[in-house]
Amino acid sequence: MSVLIGGVLLAAGVMLFILEPVFSGKGAPLYDGDDAYDDGAARRRVALTALRDLEYDRATGKLDEDDYGRLRTELSHEALAHLGEEEGGGDGGRGPDRASRELEEEIAQLRRAIREGMQCSGCEHLNRSGARFCARCGEGLGGGG
Repeated sequence: MSVLIGGVLLAAGVMLFILEPVFSGKGAPLYDGDDAYDDGAARRRVALTALRDLEYDRATGKLDEDDYGRLRTELSHEALAHLGEEEGGGDGGRGPDRASRELEEEIAQLRRAIREGMQCSGCEHLNRSGARFCARCGEGLGGGG
């Protein structure tokens, strides 16, 4: 009889643990509204991902400084070209300095996200600072508080 009571209590405890987020009202946003899926944004994301991979390769010693400099310049120009396409042709009325600063800021944001563990290792989505789980796929983040 005591085994049956113990089993019921254990099952109730497990159910409460599983349903705790529902009772507490906590939740993770399923969509944060800042994803853009147009062609220019997709091309820019590919170029920025290539720049991120280039940073990894340099940090791990796979590339020497000459190759790194040449490839970074090439990928930066490609990303800047796609940044101009996104605004609707050419440089979209922006000067090359402004476009370059915007690209550098986006690269810095990627670096911060990687350093803080805010970029999902599964889907590579950039999450808000302090997030514990990816807003896109739900995977746990390493650097979340």
